[in-house]
Amino acid sequence: MTSKQTTIDIFHVPTNITLNTLTETIIGDESHAVVLRYPEISVTDINHIANVLQTNQHDYLEQLTTSQIIDVISQVAEKWTDPTYYLRQVAETAIPITTGYNADQVKMELKRFIRLFRKKELKRFVNSEIGHAGAMLDDFQPNLAGGFSKFFGPDLIFQIFSGNVPGIQLWTLIMGLLVKSPTLGKLSFSEPIMPALFVQTLAEIDSRLADSIAILPWHSGQELEKAGIEVADTVVVCGGEIAVKKVKAQVPLDKKVLSYGYKIGFVIVGREALTPEYYPQTIKKIAEDISIYDQQSCLTPQSIFVERGGAITTDEFSALLATELNNYQIKYSRAILQESEKLAIEKMRQATDIESIENSRTLLFASEDSTSWTVAFHDHLGFSASPLNRSVHVFSIDDFLQLQPILKPYQSYLQTAGVAIAPKRLFALANVLGKLGVSRMSAVGQMNHVSSAWHHDGHFNLLDLVRVTDIENSLEVESEYFDADVE
Repeated sequence: MTSKQTTIDIFHVPTNITLNTLTETIIGDESHAVVLRYPEISVTDINHIANVLQTNQHDYLEQLTTSQIIDVISQVAEKWTDPTYYLRQVAETAIPITTGYNADQVKMELKRFIRLFRKKELKRFVNSEIGHAGAMLDDFQPNLAGGFSKFFGPDLIFQIFSGNVPGIQLWTLIMGLLVKSPTLGKLSFSEPIMPALFVQTLAEIDSRLADSIAILPWHSGQELEKAGIEVADTVVVCGGEIAVKKVKAQVPLDKKVLSYGYKIGFVIVGREALTPEYYPQTIKKIAEDISIYDQQSCLTPQSIFVERGGAITTDEFSALLATELNNYQIKYSRAILQESEKLAIEKMRQATDIESIENSRTLLFASEDSTSWTVAFHDHLGFSASPLNRSVHVFSIDDFLQLQPILKPYQSYLQTAGVAIAPKRLFALANVLGKLGVSRMSAVGQMNHVSSAWHHDGHFNLLDLVRVTDIENSLEVESEYFDADVE
């Protein structure tokens, strides 16, 4: 018998749709279990839901101004900034049980993340891409060519969400709302709780706006995914490289597809960040970047380039980083791993040991009697992905210009670089990394915390979803001749 049980509906459909048969999955232990409830759906259900969503878009969603939509979403976010809000408390209790992430870390990261959707951040987000407070999504606005233009969002977006990081699904879900498009979303069983609870809060604030969203979990299968692709005119897919490629292959050429797949982050540490004054904090921040959500986010570092010539050597840097990772493990323990994940870490450790036989400067720093953290130090220039779960490679470097040939083969996978260097070298380095495809550079310690106006994978967010209709100046002028009151 469990002493406590939390039941969560990990789905949402418009209020006039009834799905009677619910399946339950129980996750947890004797002290606390989480019961996840969800419906078994068919292709017929997908088609019916899609029709209702598009009707709700026509009747309500597209009648709202962008400012009104922002107001509602920001009210949802403000509810979640209250520690006593009951759904936030449900999330803080249930997500650590279902994901294995440390409860204190989940509580802290959700608190940070939800603030990205307050009114001022949403306004900045919309204005950075659409401009004029999103007015071009509401009505035709004057353009620089002398005519008028208006943006139109998709008639229906089919979204396939990832489940590696709690809450990450909210980005594209909210993007759909901001361009006045309904969403049919497939949730991942790995983490369906946060999006389901967020939409539940949305329904508390504005049930008609929430009725433009349907999110449902189902096990991967071509039949239901094919149905979702068929009913939508735009597909947004997030996930691993294989999963993303599989979905993209199913999308017809006449439909728009946006994909967010596997990426590799890395860190660059200049000698000026390795002075006695700065290196303790620099290393502590990097350990946090590695440890948050156990590197499951595409934003986190897997390799670290450390410049020679600092107050500490590059191998000393690695030893100190190992100590900080151990400290972080004591404070925020890593999730329990699957056997395959443990084997991947052991394989990395074995490869490092073999390299150390050939090169005595190669060092392995690893947690004892566990795979909780791993630092592989290489006293040469290189680059490698890691098996994640707080495992990282450290490489020595003499000049950051040496990075170009090292990173070039991995260009399609590069996204975020955490950087600790002096300002006089920052923009020269940024130019090198930009040419290599790096789309985001952040301070160390902030790699997992994006700004509200970031360009995901180097692309636009809202602009990539919309299409534009122009009224050319010639038509505007010509139409004046047909005014019965024209002089």
